[in-house]
Amino acid sequence: MNTPQIAIIVLHYKNLADTRACLQSLEKINYPSYSVILANNDADNHGKTLKDEFPEITLIQNESNVGFAEGNNAGIRAALKNSQTDAVLILNNDTEVEPGFLSAMASKLPPLTKGGIEGGYDMIAGHMMQYSDRDKIDNLGVVMMKSGLPFNRRDEKQELFCPSAGCALYTRKLLEAIAYERDGTTYYFDRTYFMYAEDVDLGFRARLLGFESGYAKDAVVYHKGSASSGKLSDLAVYSTYRNLIWTQYKNYPLTLFLRNLFWIVLGWELIFFGYLLKGRPLIIAKAIVDGLRGISTMKQKRSEIKKKRTADNRAIRSWFEQGIFPKNLL
Repeated sequence: MNTPQIAIIVLHYKNLADTRACLQSLEKINYPSYSVILANNDADNHGKTLKDEFPEITLIQNESNVGFAEGNNAGIRAALKNSQTDAVLILNNDTEVEPGFLSAMASKLPPLTKGGIEGGYDMIAGHMMQYSDRDKIDNLGVVMMKSGLPFNRRDEKQELFCPSAGCALYTRKLLEAIAYERDGTTYYFDRTYFMYAEDVDLGFRARLLGFESGYAKDAVVYHKGSASSGKLSDLAVYSTYRNLIWTQYKNYPLTLFLRNLFWIVLGWELIFFGYLLKGRPLIIAKAIVDGLRGISTMKQKRSEIKKKRTADNRAIRSWFEQGIFPKNLL
């Protein structure tokens, strides 16, 4: 069986030392067929600096900070221009990888030729551990609750909804299926999101098309976490919850949304009161208000997703864990 050619995309924005350490760890991996694309959102000279230090990488220089979604879109477009690329791996720049991580992830892909291992997955989550405490799980992908709220999956017994884009492997087949075009440009992550929850949206769209998620237990990655935006910063809170409203609107079939409406509304109420108790009501209120205001701009996307959907409501219900929040949230 042929070895899949994988393009690894690392998005850089500030934190030069983190990106350098990530690229250094990628030089040590034992997978034979891969390339590295550095998508640079920084307007400074970091791109040239890193290209000089790592001449084998392909550098994509964006004109400005176009966000996580569009920054990675630029990398994906470059990766898929190469007809030899079979899959694309999105990897946070604040990660370091074990040498065998990519081989472990590639082993979960569908076979490239007949006679290979049956099965395989078109989107695969890695085994992300906390960088500062390497015995503690960061995430094993994303778990989606009945409330429509996604959380880091920290238990292998939980239903895997989709990969976290901190370390996510997608096949060319999946990316081409979920892509959409605007003004002659192809997009994969929803560029409107800018940052946060774009991986959940992409995963939701893929699952509605019948793609399944896999998990590579031996693909160990160490994640520093929120290095660019600050952990639980106002930007993170605002972007996450605004974008989740758009994700729910775009992807939920109406009948399933109505069926789970009680849990969805209760989830949002608890989120709001949680931030109220934390003394941060304004930022979560702004996220909710702007999310609701922005729904009108998502109508065309919802319509396009609805037309393509192949998964039925029974299958979709099976993707969700019971409850509003995971039991192991704390």
